[in-house]
Amino acid sequence: MPIPKTPRFKTLIKFMQKRLPDKKARHSLGAAEYLLSLAPKIGLDEEKAVTAGLLHDICRAYKDEKILRRAIEYGIPLTEIEYAKPNLLHGPVAAEESRRELGILDDDVYEAIYWHTTGRPGLGLLGLGLYLADFAEPHRKYEEADEARRLVEEEGFPKGLCYTARMKVHFFRDKHVAAPIAQEFLRWIEKEYGDAPA
Repeated sequence: MPIPKTPRFKTLIKFMQKRLPDKKARHSLGAAEYLLSLAPKIGLDEEKAVTAGLLHDICRAYKDEKILRRAIEYGIPLTEIEYAKPNLLHGPVAAEESRRELGILDDDVYEAIYWHTTGRPGLGLLGLGLYLADFAEPHRKYEEADEARRLVEEEGFPKGLCYTARMKVHFFRDKHVAAPIAQEFLRWIEKEYGDAPA
C-alpha cells in the first residue's frame, strides 16, 4: 500500500532519506508500506504506522562510537551487551531523535521505534506490527521474510509474529549476539499469541 503524499509524510521521507544510504532508505519505505497494509487488518492507526515505519532506522547508519555516544547523551539505560554491540541501540537512539529532532511525541510511535529490533514483553500493538514489518517487508531478500509474510497472509498476524520472533532469536544466536530481552520477548509472544486463532 503506497504512503499518502501528505506534507507530513513528505517531510518524514526526506528526513529519513537524508540520514540513510539508498538500500536502508528503501527498507524503511518498505517497512512503512508493509505496516500500512497491515494497519486495517490488525487495528493500527495508519498515521502512526507510517511514521514508525519511516523513522525506525534513522540511526542505522551511525558508527558504533557515535551511536554509543548519543545513547549516553540521551540517558538511555545501557547493558554490557549494548556496550559490546552498540548497533543494538539504533532503535532507542532513533526513538529519542524522532522526538527531539522531529517533535514526534506519540508514546506508541516512540515505543515501537525503541523496541523494533529485540521486542520486549508487553510491547504494544504498533510495536508488534513494526517488529514484524522490519523483519518481513518485501525488500528483505531472505526466505524467512517471505515465509513470515506468507504466514500473515494465510494464517493471520499472530502466526507471522510468532514465527518472526523465533527467527530473530535464531539470527541473534547465529551472529553470536547475546540478547536476553529478545528471548524474553519470544517466550511472552508464544504465551500470548502462540495458540491464537488466525
